[in-house]
Amino acid sequence: MQTDYIDKLLIVTGGSLDIDWAKSFLKDNNYDYIIAADSGLSHIKNLGLVPNFILGDYDSVDPEVLEYFKGFDIKTYPREKDYTDTHLALITAIKLSPRHITILGATGSRLDHSLTSIGNLKALLDLDISAEIVDPHNKIYLVAEGEKHIIRKSEQYGDYVSLQPLGDKMLISLEGFYYPLEKCEVKTGLSLTQSNEISADEGVITVFEGIAIVVEARD
Repeated sequence: MQTDYIDKLLIVTGGSLDIDWAKSFLKDNNYDYIIAADSGLSHIKNLGLVPNFILGDYDSVDPEVLEYFKGFDIKTYPREKDYTDTHLALITAIKLSPRHITILGATGSRLDHSLTSIGNLKALLDLDISAEIVDPHNKIYLVAEGEKHIIRKSEQYGDYVSLQPLGDKMLISLEGFYYPLEKCEVKTGLSLTQSNEISADEGVITVFEGIAIVVEARD
């Protein structure tokens, strides 16, 4: 496995992935290292990408796809294991100490997998590795306690910004938003911070307590 410094790392996992959208996304985003997680390998092939590392149990991967990548750096896990293939990919990625990780294919019809993948972002946050889950409609990431995050309106992913606490509650301020907040406590289950919009050149999210799940979304 490559151990040189890695700035941006891409994980492609086996959830739903719009290949045409992904090709467009990857034209604007370059990565130094690519990990294919299980059936994400089929997405990798369809995207014409060359993975640096392949892992999974491959129970849902077409044998022809596995044959196509024969000779690549591959690690096989048993089908019955304690971690999802996406989580195993993140564990592998952490060992490479990248600055940033993007995950494609982590959302779709299996909401349980999507929720687990969002929770997995916490381990990266603890290591000061920025990370995001991206699909055609959403960019999902975490903002830690004591952090200030700026979203430039000209660069935001879609039209809406929604937040929920990762945990019981969070204390946040929102500046430059249509619905601003000043040191407001938001508890899990409240919809106060759903579907906000940036009204200035920049939207500023400040987290004083807790951890914020941020979703930049579009219809």
